[in-house]
Amino acid sequence: MRKIQMSQISPMNIHYALYPLEYFLDSLVKYDIQAVELWGGSPHVPIEDATFASVCRIRDEIVRRDLNIACFTPETCKYPINIAAEEPSLRDRSIKYLLKSLDIASELGTNLMQIVPGTGYFNKKPDEAWKRSRESLQIIIEKADVLGIDLTLEPLLKRESNLIFNKDLAKKMLDEIHSPRLGCNVDTVPMAEAGDSLVDYFTELKVNHIHLCDGPNHVAWGDGTLPLHQYINELEQFEYQGYLGLEIYNSTYYLDPDQALEQALNHIRAAIG
Repeated sequence: MRKIQMSQISPMNIHYALYPLEYFLDSLVKYDIQAVELWGGSPHVPIEDATFASVCRIRDEIVRRDLNIACFTPETCKYPINIAAEEPSLRDRSIKYLLKSLDIASELGTNLMQIVPGTGYFNKKPDEAWKRSRESLQIIIEKADVLGIDLTLEPLLKRESNLIFNKDLAKKMLDEIHSPRLGCNVDTVPMAEAGDSLVDYFTELKVNHIHLCDGPNHVAWGDGTLPLHQYINELEQFEYQGYLGLEIYNSTYYLDPDQALEQALNHIRAAIG
């Protein structure tokens, strides 16, 4: 059985949004972390405003600290990005946004980018929105294939998306698209809310990334109720060798992000032993 290593832990910068990106990167060095899951959102990586020069500067800052980029995760859960949007202009904008995100991922030197399915209107049947999401994903996958980048599709909370919010729906989309470039990102918060498990996902899907999050509400490990030790044990049983992103996505920690990250890392180190 392969043990989970701290080199697989890749914190995300999303709860450092009130601090410069360099501050976050220095915190990773301070806490002896080797990898980063880079959240592509303002002010750190504003996708639509990013230039070749600005992306190169970000890459240089990461490389200078001897950090690996585990995954590039453009902000896709908030307005105005929705690849399943009913409005053509919004959907087109969202596709262009993610195609540019692939260019950024390529320049950063990572071979993995996260994507989400978008959502349809909740007062309508999801069938048409599902088709729009699938068609958008196929367009994005075509470019990912050219660039040699894999995509990791994340099921969301049911209140965030009426398209993919559990293991079965994720499997349905992966089966319909059937691309070797597309795998599944398992976020432990939506997973737990849906009543699924890591065993379910690893048994039935191609898992190529994990968000190891405490919950509910993506809190720092130790502030939630999810079974961290169980998750670690299950990942080791399946000999998972990919990265484990830490998505501390809660405004409670914005003023003192270091405290939340340090707390999460202490709990993970204890669980790993």
